Amino acid sequence: MKPLNAFPRKHQEAGVALLIAIFVLLLVSGVALALVANSGTESSLAGNYRSSTSAYDAGFAGLEEARGRLLQGSANYFNNTVAGFIPVGAPLAVTPQIQVRYILNPLAGEVVAPANPGNNATYPDLEFQQEFGQPVAAAQVQTIPSVWANVANIPGPLYKWVRITPVTEQSLKIDVNGDGVKDAVTPLYYDPAHTDTNGNPKPSLIVSATPPSTAMQALEVTALAVLPNGSRKIEQYVVTPVTYNLNFPSALSLPGSNVAFNPASSNQWYANGQDGSGNGRNSSWAPVAGCAPNPATSLPAVGVTDPSGSTANVTAVTGTITRPTHYTGGGLGTPSVGNVSLNSTLQTPSELNQLVQTVSANADLVLGTPPTAGNPYQNFSSSQLPATMSASNPATVVVNGNFALGPMTGYGLLIVTGNFTYSGNSGWDGIVLVIGSGTAQFLGNGGGNGGFNGAIFVATTEDVNYNLLPALGPVSFDINGGGGNGMYYDSCWIKNAQKPPTYQVLSFHEISQ
Repeated sequence: MKPLNAFPRKHQEAGVALLIAIFVLLLVSGVALALVANSGTESSLAGNYRSSTSAYDAGFAGLEEARGRLLQGSANYFNNTVAGFIPVGAPLAVTPQIQVRYILNPLAGEVVAPANPGNNATYPDLEFQQEFGQPVAAAQVQTIPSVWANVANIPGPLYKWVRITPVTEQSLKIDVNGDGVKDAVTPLYYDPAHTDTNGNPKPSLIVSATPPSTAMQALEVTALAVLPNGSRKIEQYVVTPVTYNLNFPSALSLPGSNVAFNPASSNQWYANGQDGSGNGRNSSWAPVAGCAPNPATSLPAVGVTDPSGSTANVTAVTGTITRPTHYTGGGLGTPSVGNVSLNSTLQTPSELNQLVQTVSANADLVLGTPPTAGNPYQNFSSSQLPATMSASNPATVVVNGNFALGPMTGYGLLIVTGNFTYSGNSGWDGIVLVIGSGTAQFLGNGGGNGGFNGAIFVATTEDVNYNLLPALGPVSFDINGGGGNGMYYDSCWIKNAQKPPTYQVLSFHEISQ
């Protein structure tokens, strides 16, 4: 018999395909949702990265604007816009108030006031108190607009402000000198000539109220960048000016194997190694703002470099001087002529040649090109000097050739690679380097009231065919007649003449918000 309720077997598998289809659909939907979610995360990460990078770039632009505008040779130099914005010849002060300088870069219609910490809408500088232990409102604050403020229809970087301050151990949170105290009142300097306790070179930051002449103040440059979406970054440099590290052992330095010295015969001509002795002595002297010479510093009036144990050059120079009491300084009696030591930048022809190249790459004016055999020195005159050169705006000038200084006073750093002549009513405040070929000559013609304040250095570095010598060669110093009223050592003008070609970045970091 057949069972009454028998069903076909295929009915037992009905709906399996549908379940499989639903399962596959759910699986595909899950994968799709995961992909969508992952895509959203990647978009979010990419957006965050773009915002972070944009804020970083904006802050970096602010730091670089400040670093560039610290240079006196820049068209946008701070003091060209606001006189005295950055002290010249003196450090940014820490006491009695911290000197703080801001670059402001608001959007149209926006107010940026970092020194007003009570109003968050003005982008206050709250980081200042973290570094210096006091609100910025208690500091001595000056502000200046960004260079972008005057550029119409060109969007600039989106930083809000850049702050420039002196650096202290407290602001860096570093005990630089290892005395167990983070000093809050003494500025830090960077000394490229610093040595460790064993006398080994160790360029570094130093704590000093009276820094050596080789040291320059370190500055903190801090920028706040804020994007329209609210992304923000604070970035910070520690910078210091790069210098040529030119220091001189005498008012007039004549290093070389054989010195031919023919001094002035005038009763009004003097050479003095006492710091600042040109003040009141000659009409050319001009003060350097914020710097006072130290009369306690007294160097030889004339310095030469005899080999060890020899006094040949000292004797040769001394024997030609007819007015010995006109040569003073250095505790050498009269005339003040002695053997001196040169710093590493000035010791050899190769070092001096490197100096000329370095200065030429950063000079305000370079006249002529280095001569070669068959292509002798060209002649140049003071009429070709920068018209903007002044006591408050010293220039850096390199003359590849012979140079004649007419009846005028120049200011800054002058390098002449040929012969140098000047009239009696001429002068120079700063540094004159005469680095010649064959026999370098320093010629002064006629009487007058012009004078030289700072330092003069005359050396022979090449032979008559302009080939570099292995050691400094014979040097000639010759003044016909009066030749003005003298040469006077002045540390302020030596330092002021060396305008930094750039500001070196000692450190960079981001500050968390």
